[in-house]
Amino acid sequence: MKKSTIITSSILAVVIGAAGVSAAVITSTPPAPLANTQAQQALTEADEVQAVEEGTVVAPASTTEDLLLYLIEEEKLAHDVYTVLGETWGGNTFSNILGSETSHQDQVLNLLNSYGLTDPRSSEIGVFVNPDLQSLYDQLIAQGMTSQAEAYKVGVLIEETDITDLTTAINSTSDATIVATLEKLRSASESHLAAFSKKL
Repeated sequence: MKKSTIITSSILAVVIGAAGVSAAVITSTPPAPLANTQAQQALTEADEVQAVEEGTVVAPASTTEDLLLYLIEEEKLAHDVYTVLGETWGGNTFSNILGSETSHQDQVLNLLNSYGLTDPRSSEIGVFVNPDLQSLYDQLIAQGMTSQAEAYKVGVLIEETDITDLTTAINSTSDATIVATLEKLRSASESHLAAFSKKL
């Protein structure tokens, strides 16, 4: 696979529970699950670069609270990437999907509020508390700015990754409210994926 067309990150997947559950994106054979903690990074910097090139992704989220905090910034990432690429290349695809990404953030925010969690999002485009999401954002923007075709490929990558991540999260929680919300987000991501795929 070429790095220019398959740029993702060592995140954009959800790892839940003490042992952790990792999702792999755009690979035929998913990597083994990795455990993640604040004190111990599962990947070294060199490993992260290799993971990006191979199209594998791992996201830290060991508790329900961690999951929700991660997901809302993940939705912000999609929103911010589509904002920048839409302004750069124009067209209706990015602008049409942009509104949905705002709605997705609102839905996850409702879950954060129900758990009494503080919204971690920055009001600035392209600024993230999670350092892995920050790194991913920078990589996706770099790819998407090279051409309109690459911008649409970034959209495909984001939506394919979201679908995989959300499926993993749905299968890893018994909270009915969270499951219902994530199923709605997954359905929307499937529609977005179809829209971006038609542009390629």
